[in-house]
Amino acid sequence: MAENKKSFISYCEWQETFEELPDDVAGALIKHIFRYVNDENPETDNLIVKMCFIPIKQTLKRDLKKYECYIGKQRLNGAKGGRPKKTQKTQAFISKPKKADSVSVSVSVSDINNIYNKFVDEVKSGGFDSRIEAMYMRLKIKHGSLTPLLKDFKLHLIEENRNHKNTNDLFLNFKNWLNVQDRIKKLDKYR
Repeated sequence: MAENKKSFISYCEWQETFEELPDDVAGALIKHIFRYVNDENPETDNLIVKMCFIPIKQTLKRDLKKYECYIGKQRLNGAKGGRPKKTQKTQAFISKPKKADSVSVSVSVSDINNIYNKFVDEVKSGGFDSRIEAMYMRLKIKHGSLTPLLKDFKLHLIEENRNHKNTNDLFLNFKNWLNVQDRIKKLDKYR
């Protein structure tokens, strides 16, 4: 095979060949393979071993060519001097880092109340019926639980100082808030 090569690749697909052979012939074939990969130039009079070894030998030769090509590339890369030097300088330690620019957004309680009241009006007029019904079914909460849950959610919005662009945005946030409440077992009293 190759000088100083201590291993070779054996393929799972060869199992089918070995399974079809009687044990004594399969043993002779594997011994023949090992003699071949260890450069012992094996000879055999067994016609079955010769026939079964032909495709295996072709595969081993193909793998050897790939290996030799890989070794050649590695040799060339080594002759170039190995890993390239760093060309980029690292930044020195800054003793007084700059403070990040901060942006503060203040949302008034009246803004939160306005979008909340608009949402409640839309719910009362049936604007979210199918989505609210699906929410009741998914969370398995009692009908009529919506009003106290919305009041808790409104308190959450005020605490978080969070406003919404529109009622759909508020509903999505409400759904996510309910999922969190469900995970922390705060919806159990509404079941």
